Amino acid sequence: MESRRLFFLKRFLRPFSAYRSARTGVGDKSFVYRQSMLGRPSTVRRQSVPWNLCSFIGTVIRPVKRYAGNFTGAYTLIEVKRPSCSSSSSSFWILLSLSNKLEEVSLKYLNVNDTIYVSGRLGSYTKHYEDGSCGIFYKVHVKDLNFVKHYRQIQKSTETEISAVQESTVPISSTADDDKELRDRLHLWQVFFANPHEWWDNRQSKFYSGSADFRHKDTRDGLWLRPDDPSWVRRQLQLYDSNIAMNRRSKVHEWEMKDFL
Repeated sequence: MESRRLFFLKRFLRPFSAYRSARTGVGDKSFVYRQSMLGRPSTVRRQSVPWNLCSFIGTVIRPVKRYAGNFTGAYTLIEVKRPSCSSSSSSFWILLSLSNKLEEVSLKYLNVNDTIYVSGRLGSYTKHYEDGSCGIFYKVHVKDLNFVKHYRQIQKSTETEISAVQESTVPISSTADDDKELRDRLHLWQVFFANPHEWWDNRQSKFYSGSADFRHKDTRDGLWLRPDDPSWVRRQLQLYDSNIAMNRRSKVHEWEMKDFL
């Protein structure tokens, strides 16, 4: 009996120094945090997650129109541009399908050149051509639609003391650059929420106050939290934090059970 007990102790127990506290930093990440980030993704029920959910920020390039014939709803096209950090500066078009309340709202308020954020279920449709060929294209069944503020609109809402004279002296090129910077930043948020595991979360481990809150592991792109971030960014970030907290509790429990029992 005694020999079996000694065998068990040697086989399963490690020196006390081998056990790391969750507060012990390894580089710029704690051991438990890194374990949770590198662990197997959690499994969810298909019914509990949105079906092929997607989101885009783009510019309206066609007027909103109602479907012809017996089809209900309305549609438009947006152009989605890639961020300047991408190896390609190309863009693509995607059709938006609008129904119910969003149909009426879009027909009333949505105009060409508006910059909007949309999210919904990704689908496809077939387009037939006169030569007999056909093509398959993607569309978004829109469930959420928001206007995206341009830099000048943000200035007006946050700096009401700026006079009309000062407003008129802002160079056009400067405004265009600011709009592009805003569009690129919001697109990076899309990239982040699509694959958050590809980014480092540095909010709790900054080397200095000006460091990025999130940093891409490969491209080194950075994201900083800002007071003027759209509401959809804050909502998605809250969901991200709750998922991380849930996975972290699960992984810590699994690690404790594996190493101490």
